[in-house]
Amino acid sequence: MTRPSLASLKRVRLPRTEAAGRSAGHLAIAWALTILLGCEGPDAIIPLVEVKPADQVITVQGRGELIASESIPITLPDDVRMWFNIAWMIPEYSEVSAGDVVARFDDSQVRVDRDSSRLEVTSSELQLEIYERTSAIDRTQISHEADRVVGEVDIAQNFVEVDPMLFSRNEIIDALGDLDYLGVEGAYYEWQADTHLRRTDAERDRIAAGRRASELKLEKQDAALEMMELRSPEAGTFVYARTPWGQKLTRGQQIFAGRPVGFLPVRGKVRARVFVAETEAVDLEVGQSVQVRLDSAVVEQFPATVVSVSPVAMPRHREDPQKYFVVEAELAVVEPDLMRVGSSLTATIRTGVVEGALLVPQQAVFFDQDVPFVYVIGVNGVERRPVSIGRRGPNRVEITHGLVPGDRVSVVVPTAGAG
Repeated sequence: MTRPSLASLKRVRLPRTEAAGRSAGHLAIAWALTILLGCEGPDAIIPLVEVKPADQVITVQGRGELIASESIPITLPDDVRMWFNIAWMIPEYSEVSAGDVVARFDDSQVRVDRDSSRLEVTSSELQLEIYERTSAIDRTQISHEADRVVGEVDIAQNFVEVDPMLFSRNEIIDALGDLDYLGVEGAYYEWQADTHLRRTDAERDRIAAGRRASELKLEKQDAALEMMELRSPEAGTFVYARTPWGQKLTRGQQIFAGRPVGFLPVRGKVRARVFVAETEAVDLEVGQSVQVRLDSAVVEQFPATVVSVSPVAMPRHREDPQKYFVVEAELAVVEPDLMRVGSSLTATIRTGVVEGALLVPQQAVFFDQDVPFVYVIGVNGVERRPVSIGRRGPNRVEITHGLVPGDRVSVVVPTAGAG
């Protein structure tokens, strides 16, 4: 229903009140702008709403775009677990053929890391070679010392077994002491040889493990250099992927292996994604009907059905504090030549219908400790009346108790003047 002209507005005489400058908005109920004359002083004007039963379709609107309901992702292989810096991407919505390059990545840091890994591999090989030589020298020295002890033991044993008549008692005791010492020394060199062998094996394994780790990094970096260009697997329209925060990928951003860089939407497989402001997203549910109007075809409307509503509101962009509920709607009919992924649209979602209801603008309902009330303007002045509210739209509220048809409700806080 359209707003009545000024010629149809009513005038009544009531005690003087002042008006706050707040508009009642577009309503599907009768409006009456009443001029109030006071007992003294200048005239005051107060906007009123005359309440009448009416049928009303409750809707909410949102802006959005067409997205692909079915698409082929173009992803980085997940064989190399690392980050890639995007250096270039083909313009979004470009038509590509199979094998065309759609993105290139910055390889400067990868090449620096690769040179460092090659140096580590060479250093490990040199370190292992030096250790092998040093270990061989130490092992030879231990063997020579062990051979010396064996020779001295043979000499000492021969000396002890000589005729006691030819040597003094002290000389024989000294010889026996030397033999015991040589036995201990021989056992020490045997232990040293065994320890040296185990230490050598452990150190060799440590160096080899370090070299293998560097070789694995080198293989990873070589594989990454082969992935610096990402090609399209099939022909289609290239659409940028989004970050977890909802932003489209652009040059300079990082992407992890295994994540999609873009998509190739399947022709004719699209749906509407609508962003509804948190303050207006009232009674949104799956199954509600939607009328979609494309910016590229404003004279046409396309019916759709809500298939999902996000559980919580969230910003569309990280730098934008405004929060939105995300609604996705399935189109009843898809026109592939007209409905392209990325096309901007306006959607009107039908959230409910009330029949014979008393509706007032949201500005006319006030709250006192969560208890709703309205200001009713009558012949005896202003009455503050508690009410019960039913369904709520972005601009209108259903009053279920407290008002009757013909009541006139102020959309501002009236202030009584001296009469």
